[in-house]
Amino acid sequence: MWARVITLISLAYTSIFNSFPATDVPDPKRTVVSERFGASLRFVENSGICETTPGVHAVSGYIDIGNNQNYAVNASTSPFVLWFNGEHGPCMVNSDQKTTAINPNSWNEVANVLYIDQPIGAGFSHGNENAETSPQAASLVWVMLQTFFETFPTYQGRELIFATESYGGHYGPEFVSYFDGQNDQIRHGIIPGEIIIVSAFMLNNGWIDPATHFLNYPGFAEHPPGYTPIATPAVVTKATSYLLKSGGCMDQIARCSSGGSNKDCVNAYIYCTNHVYTPCLGDRSDYDIRTTKKNPVPPPWEVNYLRQKGVQKAIGAEVKYSECNQGVAEKFLEAGDFMRSELIRLGALANSKLKMLIWYGDADYICNWVGGLTLTLEMQWYGQTTFGNTPFEIVTINGVGAVGEVVNVDNFSFMRVFRSGHEVPFYQPVASLEFLKQMIAKEPIHSV
Repeated sequence: MWARVITLISLAYTSIFNSFPATDVPDPKRTVVSERFGASLRFVENSGICETTPGVHAVSGYIDIGNNQNYAVNASTSPFVLWFNGEHGPCMVNSDQKTTAINPNSWNEVANVLYIDQPIGAGFSHGNENAETSPQAASLVWVMLQTFFETFPTYQGRELIFATESYGGHYGPEFVSYFDGQNDQIRHGIIPGEIIIVSAFMLNNGWIDPATHFLNYPGFAEHPPGYTPIATPAVVTKATSYLLKSGGCMDQIARCSSGGSNKDCVNAYIYCTNHVYTPCLGDRSDYDIRTTKKNPVPPPWEVNYLRQKGVQKAIGAEVKYSECNQGVAEKFLEAGDFMRSELIRLGALANSKLKMLIWYGDADYICNWVGGLTLTLEMQWYGQTTFGNTPFEIVTINGVGAVGEVVNVDNFSFMRVFRSGHEVPFYQPVASLEFLKQMIAKEPIHSV
């Protein structure tokens, strides 16, 4: 059954890149219907919201891929970056939650960025139907991108960097693999469409392998490298018991992963969260152990800003902005998606020699860097042994100092980012922009 996909698209073209051809600039509130997929793209031009830099062109709107399924996207000229979160767009919301300031470290300084609110129900996306697993989401986003490239042919065949974070540890491997499979079918004339070649993959603080993440919570809570402990030895000992005992957390995750039912996966999540994750976290923030749940960083100022009627009207939004939709999360959890591993698929991408950066802010708890390093060491690919034997190197950025430490093996990089929580581009904006530049240039992550 068809569904509408609302994509809020913001395309920003900076003056240092090729200008957007006049023939390709959409008319305000124009609707374009895809001849191949029956989807439609509706957009508003230069809304005056967020991106106000002279010489930069912006577009926002929706992509409808069916009868009630909408993805929200925001896009900003060479190369093309796909991003599924926020943090590094053209503007930052001020503390008054009503105005914005230009972000000097926006990723659209060096690339065209397409920001996608997905799955349905997240951000400004809406609809009655929805994806409940990462593979289902991949197929819908592929149709959305096909519609986008058909509408904006300037971007067809352009280098695409797939960048994401958090649950992107599931989305990323699934989406990139799905795109590769669709490319093969297009080449063999089985299906119509534009080839979408992902030239690089960036994943920060990704949720990749639940077993490894849960296994590392107690140790990280008791001895978070570089930070004050957030759990007492007694709490850690009790949590570790629940983690390792017969029928405990690790056993339940193993049952889920080895052909278990979706209910087995849900039960594993509930048990492990209640007996391991939550006790070790205490009153700390899931996304930055240096602060508490009551004082989240970054502050959610963008929520009230994006819920202003004037802002929503200007960008063409049709629903109230939702930062995190619990209903959507529950669907993925109930389908077993959340507790199943993507480590094998991630290893396959590394084995293909795709340019990759796996990076973790070191103050994050929910997807902490120790768990991330552990699973990366376990990941099977041609560079596994070399990676395990290669020491970290400190990375410094002019004007910022030491921002992290990295291991580079061929096209693969793993990085710990200092003084950063879950949303790395927010905490280390200068460094994050520099690393994007290095990924575009196909360079190993290095000091400048």
